[in-house]
Amino acid sequence: MRILLVGAGGFIGRHLHAALRAAGHRVQACARCPDPAAPGDWCRLELAELARDPQAFAWPEGIELVINAAGLLSTDRNQLHEVQNRGACALFERAAAHGARVLQISALGAEQGADTDFLASKAAADHYLLGLGIPAVVLRPSLVLGPGAASSRWLQRLSPWPLIPLLDNRARLQPLHVDDLCGAVLALLQRWPEQPCSLALVGPEAMTQDQLLDRLRAAQGWGPGRYRELPRALTGLGAAQGERFGWRALNRQTLKLARRDNLASPEPLAGACGYRCLPLEARLHDWPSPADSVRLALQPLTLALLVVIWLGTALVCLGPGFDWGLRILAEAGIGGWPARLAVIGGALFDALLGFGLLLPRWRRRALQAQILLMLGYTALITWLLPHYWLDPFQGVGKNLVLLPVSLWLLWLQPSHARSRP
Repeated sequence: MRILLVGAGGFIGRHLHAALRAAGHRVQACARCPDPAAPGDWCRLELAELARDPQAFAWPEGIELVINAAGLLSTDRNQLHEVQNRGACALFERAAAHGARVLQISALGAEQGADTDFLASKAAADHYLLGLGIPAVVLRPSLVLGPGAASSRWLQRLSPWPLIPLLDNRARLQPLHVDDLCGAVLALLQRWPEQPCSLALVGPEAMTQDQLLDRLRAAQGWGPGRYRELPRALTGLGAAQGERFGWRALNRQTLKLARRDNLASPEPLAGACGYRCLPLEARLHDWPSPADSVRLALQPLTLALLVVIWLGTALVCLGPGFDWGLRILAEAGIGGWPARLAVIGGALFDALLGFGLLLPRWRRRALQAQILLMLGYTALITWLLPHYWLDPFQGVGKNLVLLPVSLWLLWLQPSHARSRP
């Protein structure tokens, strides 16, 4: 079958792309920023542009099925409706005009009257599609887990800790592995429903967040965790700040979703195409891995500590430690205004490096500069003031610990950040 896969660069899209190709389908993959190194045929498609100009996309020949796996995690209401509603509807109209079937990957809870912008925009597109009168299926999955998902990374990051804070510990959900989503899509292609319909895609077991985390911990060889529900006042304040700064993990939408059940019956999907999701633990073999989870847990912590060290050093050098810095330079034979300039300049440069760590765009350069600076400091002290190696607090020797920490963080920077000038 010739398939147009929209959103092929996302988490679900990447897994669907691989599964469809493995099943022998011819896939035309579409993404906002196609990866030229990815296998298969790729083209650029931006749903926001399609919403503004439905003819902006050149429709490929011979498309029999359109799968819309595009989604947007955003706190911007207008952006959500432009991409997930108007852009998706423009895509459906183009599919109808070319006689193609449509499979819309929506979200569980995206019904009429949905009370979050994310679900409301999905619901509006779903309703429009089912009213077009073309062969169409709206697939509404629960929380989909697997390597590469933003929500999965967040759960992995929480899983290693001995005491885990949760937004809410009462709401239940029916998570499933991304392999089951791919399996359900392939089953629908084999047994397409006779009438347009929406189908929930859920795991066989309802569980709370702590039970879900315990499944992930068990898959990594750890025992049950200890959990504490965060105070509502604190989570409300955090959600308000997340709304203001555009945080994806914590905002008013995610808080509202975390506080209510998100359940459905698996029977309609089983009746339509015969597919049932496996229990989650049956899928947790190669993912998650303890090494990846520990890395995800420690990366923001070590980054925060480095920021504190560099900004703290700057404040101390400009404040109570200023005279101490002058005394150290005097031991090296540097005094007067050159010494004062060196202390002030060094402190300001330390502050610049600390702030650079806070900005993803400059983080790689800041880490590189920190490594070079620590090597330079260590070399100069070894040459001019070697007795500081005998300091019982080992102020110089601690650079040997900070260096590999900085290198580790540098190596973990994503590939797109590495390629930036």
